Amino acid sequence: MDWILDILSVVFVFVAIGFCIFSHELGHFLAAKWRGLHIDAFSLGFKPFWRKKINGVEYRLGWLPFGGYVELPQVDATDAIPKAADGTELPRAKPLDRIITAVAGPLFNILSGLLIACFVWWVGLPQDTPKMRELSVLTVDEAGPEWQAGLRPGDRIVKINGEPFFATWREIILNKILFTVGAVELDVIRDGKPVKISYVPAENPNAPRQLKAEKIAWPFFSVLIPIDMHPAPGSPAEKAGVKEGDVLVAVNGEPVSDFAAYQAEIDISGSEGKPVALTLRRGKETVELSVLPAPLRDLAEQYSIYRIGVRFNPAATEDGLVVIGTEAGYPAEKAGILAGDRIRKLNGAAVPDYDTFLTALAARKGEPSTIELERDGKTLEVTVSPLMIYPHTIGAELAMLDHPTPLQQFYNTFEMSRKSLIGILVGLGNKLGLTEQTSSLKPSHMSGPLGMGMVLFTSVRHSSFVSAVYFMVIISFALAIFNLFPLPVLDGGHITFGLIEIIFRRPLPTVVIKGLSTVFVVLLIGLMVYVTFSDGRRLLRNTGLISVDADTPQPAAAAAENSAGAKAEAADGSVTSK
Repeated sequence: MDWILDILSVVFVFVAIGFCIFSHELGHFLAAKWRGLHIDAFSLGFKPFWRKKINGVEYRLGWLPFGGYVELPQVDATDAIPKAADGTELPRAKPLDRIITAVAGPLFNILSGLLIACFVWWVGLPQDTPKMRELSVLTVDEAGPEWQAGLRPGDRIVKINGEPFFATWREIILNKILFTVGAVELDVIRDGKPVKISYVPAENPNAPRQLKAEKIAWPFFSVLIPIDMHPAPGSPAEKAGVKEGDVLVAVNGEPVSDFAAYQAEIDISGSEGKPVALTLRRGKETVELSVLPAPLRDLAEQYSIYRIGVRFNPAATEDGLVVIGTEAGYPAEKAGILAGDRIRKLNGAAVPDYDTFLTALAARKGEPSTIELERDGKTLEVTVSPLMIYPHTIGAELAMLDHPTPLQQFYNTFEMSRKSLIGILVGLGNKLGLTEQTSSLKPSHMSGPLGMGMVLFTSVRHSSFVSAVYFMVIISFALAIFNLFPLPVLDGGHITFGLIEIIFRRPLPTVVIKGLSTVFVVLLIGLMVYVTFSDGRRLLRNTGLISVDADTPQPAAAAAENSAGAKAEAADGSVTSK
């Protein structure tokens, strides 16, 4: 059924982007009708493959779904004498009519975005973590600027850049850290005393895969994520004593930083027939409970995995796959595999990359496999027998939903757009020597239709329908904001020219408008080509045709030290059973 889901996801992408474009152009169209302007054509997409003329307006559908347009010759400020498609001369539109028609496009994007945002508000948006008012630091990579600035495990971050917060961990990273221009200021409580820490974010070679490829200044520290427990009636969790609202602190003695780590511990314990030990916070008390996970038989075939308990960075290097750790009690540890070992061969065959290793390991099911290692310049052979791990549950729901109002969703998009633009301009200014301020944001981080389509596809195919709809809201709002920039060829440019004509009671000379429009058309086309090229590289990385590490050399020391980054890559020696 995967191919059917893929097709449906692609259809959703085209419908979502098409709707955002349609609502924008519909605003222009209806405003022009209201103001009595001549309309030659209404088109969705470019290079039309379908045309139909109704009441003097030609409606078109194009092969290239990169935008749309309404042909309004009376609004085009580059023509001294506007002409219809058939050559008929038309009176020039009044400045107020041009302004109203130009404003209507972004306005309809905002209105349609608010309408869709009501659905997100009502249903609730899935969150990666609950919202937090403080962050308990779990680990700090000694290779990162945060450690150098004095941040330590156990610190409690209560303010970022002088402001308190109430947000998810991902929102904090995106809105508070990545978009910071210059140094990030942390207000920390350590041993009951306030401490101030200041550092300049740096590129993290162990960031999650896509963010690593983008060379994003991902934090070099992790935090303890409180996970609210909601046990189902009669579930193993409820029978063991888990109560509604209990906050999960640790599983089997290990602090839990995300849902994936929580589920992995449950699956492992359940597959071994052992109870899972939960450490919970209930009010001001700490509660220790033991729960025996129940198997999910219906999902066993699809989601079962073989594990040997070895962690390494998935990226292949010329020196082989480097082990960064093993798990206690698992075959890798029992076989004597150590951190720093390099995996050269599996069952006599070379393993040039992570996927080859996992596929070859899975092919033998639970049968013993021989691994050839290099340690301190010497070649060693060890034998391991993978353990079968299949899905289990304790019947405690961890779903976390946020219900942002439509206005909050618009404000969040506006703020993200504003901070992105400032960060990119500051980064360019720093490279040109115009400012000493720094920013990790670059023009290559921008996305066009291809990039938006990829995010929509990933959201609806691998996340949730609501997440995809929320991103559709963001696209609609962002389209409105972008088009309101006061630049020629954009709606904001038409508004600016109209205002100038109203103020000075005469239009700008046609030659000036033509010159400015030509320059900005070339710049806009260049920008579209650039962001499409960047989006294309992201697509090739996601499909594995371009290696992340081909673009981003990774220091070996940093890769070996930051196990949190390896966890984000699911580098635990696990494979899906077929």
